[in-house]
Amino acid sequence: MLNKILMPLVSIFDFFQKKWHNNKTEKTLGSIIVVVYLIDIILVFLKNHNILPYYLSTYIKHNYYDSIGIAFNMLLFFEVISLIFTLPKSFSNSLVKQFEIVSIILLRHAFEEIEIIEKSLSQNNIIDNLYHMAYDAGGALIIFAGILVIKKLQKHRDVTRSKRDKNRFIQIKKLISLLLILVFSYYFIYDVYLFFNKNVTYNFFKTFYSVLILADILMVLISLRYSQSYIVLFRNSGFAFATVLLRIALSSPVYINALIGVVSILFTIAVIFVYSNYELECYNDS
Repeated sequence: MLNKILMPLVSIFDFFQKKWHNNKTEKTLGSIIVVVYLIDIILVFLKNHNILPYYLSTYIKHNYYDSIGIAFNMLLFFEVISLIFTLPKSFSNSLVKQFEIVSIILLRHAFEEIEIIEKSLSQNNIIDNLYHMAYDAGGALIIFAGILVIKKLQKHRDVTRSKRDKNRFIQIKKLISLLLILVFSYYFIYDVYLFFNKNVTYNFFKTFYSVLILADILMVLISLRYSQSYIVLFRNSGFAFATVLLRIALSSPVYINALIGVVSILFTIAVIFVYSNYELECYNDS
């Protein structure tokens, strides 16, 4: 009975995953970001010279640096979709993708400081903005370095020795990811609706990370059905905790956000290091 429900949904997920992780798709998405970036620069130019119609100019900002933010937002949008398709592969791979997203968000914050600096009239304010920029960029750099360390340390091992259980666990994770795609689509469409109706939009990435935390905890609990090993439970729970820290980082003010992001990746590196070495000892003793 469960197979009759799972298999069609898994097939849908596999179809979209295959289409997404395709060289042609990646090139197309890259081209879309470039085109949108250039169009926005042109629209800013037209607005600054009073050429745009009024109804259209109300959606366009005066500063050219805002185009950078739009390009980064599109990149983040595509990265979130990639994250959803990464979730069924492994907890560590999905967490690495989350760190990649947060590092890009910090870099986006650093670019936003450039626009603020140009508008600042006080020298003290400019110095503060430079500190903010350096802190966000520095945090992004440390997270970037941490990602490389994680990729070098991590060793992928099956949660269960049973191939049947492993396949079933992957199928369930794909079902959860499919539900996340629906949630993601809803929040994105609603945010776009608010924007074009000139309402205050909520922070899409914060909201999505909140949902992601619930999904991570759900997958940790489901993994207990296939393995009750303490070290596996602690590792997966530790990864879920790192996701919570990243969610807090997205809601935190300048200085605190980058600090929490760095603490999160250092905690993850420690968990992977201890887990990998403990597993190695277990294999050597057996």
